[in-house]
Amino acid sequence: MTFGPHTILEQLSQKLLLRWVPKWYEVFHDPGLDNFYERLTKGFKPVPLGYRRLLTQCRQLAVYGHASLQKDDTLGFKPDLKAHFTSLCQRFHNPQTGGWYFSIAEDGSPKDTTHDLYTTSFVIFALCHYYKATKDEEAHRLAIATLTFIDTHFRMPGLPGLAESLDDTLKPIPAIRRQNPHMHLLEACLFAAEIWDDPLFQKIGDEMVGLFFVYFYDADRTILREWFNDGLAPHPEKGHIVEPGHYYEWIWLLRKHAQLQGDPYFYNKACFQLLEWANAHGWDKDFGGIYDEVDEDGTVFSNTKRIWPFTEALKANALMLIKDRPDNNTERKRRIAEMVEIFKDKYIDERGFWTERLNRDLSPVTDYMPGTTPYHVYFGIMEAREILRARGKGKSFAPFILGFFYRLRRQLSNWVKSLKAS
Repeated sequence: MTFGPHTILEQLSQKLLLRWVPKWYEVFHDPGLDNFYERLTKGFKPVPLGYRRLLTQCRQLAVYGHASLQKDDTLGFKPDLKAHFTSLCQRFHNPQTGGWYFSIAEDGSPKDTTHDLYTTSFVIFALCHYYKATKDEEAHRLAIATLTFIDTHFRMPGLPGLAESLDDTLKPIPAIRRQNPHMHLLEACLFAAEIWDDPLFQKIGDEMVGLFFVYFYDADRTILREWFNDGLAPHPEKGHIVEPGHYYEWIWLLRKHAQLQGDPYFYNKACFQLLEWANAHGWDKDFGGIYDEVDEDGTVFSNTKRIWPFTEALKANALMLIKDRPDNNTERKRRIAEMVEIFKDKYIDERGFWTERLNRDLSPVTDYMPGTTPYHVYFGIMEAREILRARGKGKSFAPFILGFFYRLRRQLSNWVKSLKAS
């Protein structure tokens, strides 16, 4: 039987919420430091790397904060969010500068004290989801303080945009500039603007969208560049490289920004251009999957296929199933169905172990799980589900039946664990 996108995403989200998320929390959680391991083996055992990144902690906290609010689907999933928030602040926040360390050592002491824009943006993102789950006002205060820190210290006089990173003295560290950190700062500001009435979030979000249209995106050629010089002109050596995964991410963010402005379709022209280009040049027509990198003319530059562009493509194609372009909706629905099958068959197994990167022929490259990836998998599936739910209810009973099965299995598992504990 062939199911439509509603049914497919409902089934996938049931598995995500009832099996994978509780499993991830169990195996990534380090009770010693009340934070999360950086990487796990195929047997769900931690890999000692000598460091734990702020990025990993923020993304994990955001996932479990969001999942804890899905009460009907998680059978009482109750992560200790307060403990993880406290650990995050105690071990990563630098009270002298007001910024956040890039990483700590395995014993919890500071390791890399660089202030990184990409990573610091995820602090705000994590604080948003923690606050929504707990209503802890300290998260609100810290989010405003963190954005103020970015706005104050990451500026480079006479240059557009923000610095890549700062050293201990809060001076910018020379580096090739990227659109990616700005994109994730926009993401954080959009979520913050939704829950807190503070004009700074809206102001910085608007600025990031402005950078997109003025510097990052060449609308005449539908080229979203990655690498830039100091003035945000295309980098002379790397400026031709583009990542289809970021095309998909920007679609989501532009639509979310437009919605906050009161017109969810304001950027539709750009969003359709981005989607059609990425679907045409990022998708492997022979094996399926999204290439990691292509040239600005669409030539494949790197034919490996990480999991995160895949889940971002799923979300973007679901988002652009809208009534004013019904001519291509059939193709997008077919693509969503095909993607979910590849995802279940090649990227992730029933236990929740995923393969981070595949070869072009969809054979595995990696055999470990980075702690940063649940952010992409979880929000890709959940946001795609919410998009389709907003369009109406699905007609199939299959998700209900699958949900009943997974709930029963989860309850039995919890019962066995409680017996062992007693």
